[in-house]
Amino acid sequence: MSKIEEQMQNLRMTTGRDPVCGKQVELAQNSRSLVYHGVTYHFCSGHCQERFVDIPALYTGPQRLADIRPILKRRKLRVVDGNQANLPLVCQRLQEMIGVSSVTCENDRLIVEYDLRLTVLTQIEAVAATEDVHFKEGVHALRRWLWKSAESNELENAAHPATGACCNRPPVRLR
Repeated sequence: MSKIEEQMQNLRMTTGRDPVCGKQVELAQNSRSLVYHGVTYHFCSGHCQERFVDIPALYTGPQRLADIRPILKRRKLRVVDGNQANLPLVCQRLQEMIGVSSVTCENDRLIVEYDLRLTVLTQIEAVAATEDVHFKEGVHALRRWLWKSAESNELENAAHPATGACCNRPPVRLR
């Protein structure tokens, strides 16, 4: 084995790839890992580990890296009156999240653009709640519930692309 091959082997033994975001993870310094179907997966953050636990098939299925495309979402979230004081801090915290590409803060709303493969609306709502910013109820709460349900279905379909069946294309009946 040449010296370069030996160095590459040592590098592979000391680092791993986060299956969610693709970052290299130092295994010696990493405390975030879990075993799924006999394989140990290492994560760069609790956020990535949470995404993996939610839908592991999305990150462990037989997909080529070149075929993985972002699933972009844009949501307008209406803030409850009186919660606007912490809005700039929420915007900053959301911008730091893995998968969030842009955040716009307006008077009574947040406009968030993100990659569904890396974050979901539930995680965005949780970050806002930690800063005591809450979103409107009523029709807006129903809309958020529908968005979360649609996101769940979309991720499930992305995790199992080989079946060919989904809510828009029923399976072909074989004779």
